[in-house]
Amino acid sequence: MKTLKIVVGTLISYAMFNVAQAETTYKTFATVKTDLQTMDWNGGKVTMGTLKGVVITSNSSDPALNGEGIQTCFLRVIRIKDLSDVVAHCTLTDKDGDISYLTAERKQGDASAGSGGRGKITLSGGTGKWQGKTGSCDYTAKYLKDGWQTTDSSCVMK
Repeated sequence: MKTLKIVVGTLISYAMFNVAQAETTYKTFATVKTDLQTMDWNGGKVTMGTLKGVVITSNSSDPALNGEGIQTCFLRVIRIKDLSDVVAHCTLTDKDGDISYLTAERKQGDASAGSGGRGKITLSGGTGKWQGKTGSCDYTAKYLKDGWQTTDSSCVMK
């Protein structure tokens, strides 16, 4: 009976270790240049365009994720009165050439200088190390003068 308890205890510890290891946490900081067009629409504004720049991944519980990459996004912003709907579909090509697929969404701010807000990024797989991976990030975007934008995020990936 004592041997059975040790075996069961070992298996539970192993399973808990594997579950804990299944989650990877990391932070990113991005600086991107925007190329956006805005039009008046339905009493508000619609903005569409691209974002492209550098992303630095750091503090990862998986050191292989740390490093620089290039992010490219297509952005769509609808702003009517005080309501915002911001969605960006992005690819991030990391230092190894692997690509992750990301969707950023927020309901705050727009894409004008001095604006921004908090939102959620969803990771939906990719190539190489990103294949089959899912996760999410909480992020804060800040739009700066002259078409620059920064984004800080904290992420969890499975």
